[in-house]
Amino acid sequence: MGRAGFASLMNSDPSAVPLDEAALAISSMLQPGLDEIEWLAAIDLLAGECPTPTAEGVARHLFDSLGFRGNAGEYYDWRNSCLDRVIATRTGIPITLSVLMIEVARRVGVECVGVGMPAHFLVGVAGDEDTFFDPFHGGVRLDLAGVRSLFVNLTGDAPWSESYVAPTSNRDIVIRMLNNLKAVFASERDAVRLAMVMQLRAELPELAAQEYDEIAAAAAVFN
Repeated sequence: MGRAGFASLMNSDPSAVPLDEAALAISSMLQPGLDEIEWLAAIDLLAGECPTPTAEGVARHLFDSLGFRGNAGEYYDWRNSCLDRVIATRTGIPITLSVLMIEVARRVGVECVGVGMPAHFLVGVAGDEDTFFDPFHGGVRLDLAGVRSLFVNLTGDAPWSESYVAPTSNRDIVIRMLNNLKAVFASERDAVRLAMVMQLRAELPELAAQEYDEIAAAAAVFN
């Protein structure tokens, strides 16, 4: 798809950004030659094998029957942010496992949403303010009190706000994925992949405006 295709996806209506395609566009940028159609078909297959077309059914299918799980041992491996690698290895970080659940649910007619609270990422159910799933921890189902308890366990004394469980737009999910990758590659001093991520970030006006100097420096390394 390339940068131009990614930009076209991302600069449409934020609520209409195709999450699966945008996530795989990031993967293909980092893994040249990736067949995005193959991995879209893999998601179709996962959905086609789901026996119960409910949010609970999707969670049980992915995390109980198929064994998708959080990659706690290699949490900061950049491949955890690549949707194709998550599908292939059945491991990932909270946000990519959530993307997978959202997209499988969409294919079986269930509207799930990303919930990008600080320090963790969950899946919610559209129209239900008291049902959430934690894909990183085996797809466990949580109510609002359970989400708040999880937040406290992760952050300690950080103040809680119910705004943290508001649905996150697909566009913002993809931006958060790029933020994660930027942090990983900067930490690892992986200048080439950092430049690739920054080139994608440069296609988003709000990020390009904020980080013009850094984007230019990263592009200079890559080009």
